[in-house]
Amino acid sequence: MIEEIAERVPDSLGAYRGGVATGPGSPDALPLTSLRDPDVFDAMLDRFSKGLDLDTTDRRALVSYWSQFYFAVLATPALTALMCLGRPLPLAFEATSLECDEAGRPACLLVPPDAVAAARPSACAAAQGLAGLMDDHLHPFVELCRAQCGIAPRVLWGNAAVIFDYVAREIGEETALACADIASCLGWPGARAGAGSPLARALCPGASGCARRRVCCLRQRLPGVASCGSLCPLECADR
Repeated sequence: MIEEIAERVPDSLGAYRGGVATGPGSPDALPLTSLRDPDVFDAMLDRFSKGLDLDTTDRRALVSYWSQFYFAVLATPALTALMCLGRPLPLAFEATSLECDEAGRPACLLVPPDAVAAARPSACAAAQGLAGLMDDHLHPFVELCRAQCGIAPRVLWGNAAVIFDYVAREIGEETALACADIASCLGWPGARAGAGSPLARALCPGASGCARRRVCCLRQRLPGVASCGSLCPLECADR
């Protein structure tokens, strides 16, 4: 946990207050780059499936569901740092490690202490804000998952978009709009167009005015996992 960030996370996002921490973490922490090894990735996915008693052989659905926990862990501290402190967290994919909880769910991303100390407050410029996080972390993560199980990138971008959109609104819509890079990347009305942002392309307005997915997240293929309700494009199409 990075204290100055954690204390600014709203209570509604409290479950992910410690989503980023410094240091090597536990002996079980995995460098994200190690997940490019199919054996390491498969072992992690098997632990997740058994931990949540998900009786399925659909690896794409499992990876999509796993990624939703991952994005929540990532989005909460990353957006809090950008929106409340005006600084990016040093979350380059190549330098970050992952700890999972006892059920195999992503629980904490670990970054080098010296990298956090070197980060300085700055304006939310595209090179350092959410656009920077997409380049440095989200794109490599999506490519990793695609390579390991063949999941369509647009499914993962939809998962990320829904979670980042929700987290930004919980922290504060006015704050996010003032941090133009975030509003732009998420495609919010009134923000300048997020040129080619896969997050913005993944969402469309729902009937209630809230954003919903353009592409199904596949969770309906997992027995016992609840639907994503009004966010689901399949349910909307049936109405």
